[in-house]
This record gives sequence, C-alpha cells and structure tokens, in this order.
Amino acid sequence: MLGTTGEPDADVDALRTARVHRIGSDLARATAAPERIDLGLSSRDTLGAWSWPDGRIRVSRTLVDLLDDDALAAALAHEIGHLLDGGHVADGSSALAGASSGARHDGPGLELRADAVACSLLRARGTPVEALPRMLRTVARDLTPASDGPDPAALRQRAAVAERSCVAAR
Repeated sequence: MLGTTGEPDADVDALRTARVHRIGSDLARATAAPERIDLGLSSRDTLGAWSWPDGRIRVSRTLVDLLDDDALAAALAHEIGHLLDGGHVADGSSALAGASSGARHDGPGLELRADAVACSLLRARGTPVEALPRMLRTVARDLTPASDGPDPAALRQRAAVAERSCVAAR
C-alpha cells in the first residue's frame, strides 16, 4: 500500500517486515548459522526475492502481499537455499543435508539446488512441502510480461520438478 505521498506506507511495511522476520527466522534456525541471515524488504517494485553472499535476503512488497505464510516460507527457504548451496552461511561444513559447498553458477541447476534445499528446510520446520510448487506457480502466474524477473515457463517447470522430487518424496 502507498501512503498519501506515493511512498510505501511505513505502518504496512512494518507489518510486512515483521511477517518476513517471523517466517524467515523460523527457517533460519534450521541452518548452522541463523545469525548470518539478514531478512528484509526490498526497495524493488518487481515481484521477487533475492539473496547475496553476505547473508542478506530481500523480498519485494509485492511478493509478501501475494503469498500466504506457507508460500512465503517456501520463497524464503529457496533464498536460504542459495546461501547454503554457495556455502555463505555454513560453518565450515555443509549446513544442511543436500547443500553443497562452494558456489556453482550453472543457471537452472542453481535454482533446482536451491529448491531442493528449500524442500528440506520446509520439511525440517514442519511447513507443508506442497507450498514450494504452489509458490512457484503463483509467482509464474503473477509475473508481468515486461518484468525483469524469471521466465514464467521456467518457474512452472521448476514447480513440476518440486512436485515430483519434494512432494512425492514425503
């Protein structure tokens, strides 16, 4: 929501931020170094979530508003998956079973590994793993054609993979 000045409403942003922290902090506790994960809102207007090697994870207001708690947990778990896969929040060894050490930037493989880690994190925290493919489909549906975000078809493919590998593996 925008305030009367056209800027984001600070009260609404405080609620969004609290929601991101509540959900993300719970997921971070399943890692070896939860204190290294810094959660917050992005200043970007586009639909999405992003992570950096220093442990920052930022989600757009649009994403927070679009997703229910389980789907938002899936999005945050995916970003934590990038940090774990790259070894950025590990404490010398793999922070979570299935996470690899050393960053590898191989396009779709990078995203699929983050999804696999997300599945493990969701399962570890008792969040329904069905939230991961549902989140991917929701984001694919709501991306605008001119957005600089991921390809909706690629998100739908990842949702199908998550459905087979994460949900069916329960």
